[in-house]
Amino acid sequence: MDLYERNYMLVRLLAPELRSMQQGCFVSTAKDAPALEMRDITHSKYTSTFKLTYHFTGEQAHRKPYEPDLFIRLYHDARSCEVMSGLLPEGRFEERRTRDLDDGHKLNLFLNRWLGYCLRQGHTFSEQPVTHAMVDTYCTQC
Repeated sequence: MDLYERNYMLVRLLAPELRSMQQGCFVSTAKDAPALEMRDITHSKYTSTFKLTYHFTGEQAHRKPYEPDLFIRLYHDARSCEVMSGLLPEGRFEERRTRDLDDGHKLNLFLNRWLGYCLRQGHTFSEQPVTHAMVDTYCTQC
């Protein structure tokens, strides 16, 4: 569960105003990095779900324009976050088939590392700057 809690904190650093973000496509740009998109946002009383992906353009889009492409659920009441399914960088689509925590460990560990990387690149969906110390606090290191 610690990994899911760290992912929650990293998503909150990336998009602190997530609960007020409505349907649409939100784009974050950072110097020398592909654009990061958050889209298909839906909210319920206790959760927010969305897709998070890099959007490659030009020469970068030679493989797939959206990759990785993860479907993510954030649990506001439990302060946790998990990947429900996603297209990983190698072109593999992975879907969690059960609610077993071990089943989604690989996807959620990837999310943790990717969120930390995106934040270190300077991505954010708000005007508030994020410091490296904040990212390193919640990012799982290999």
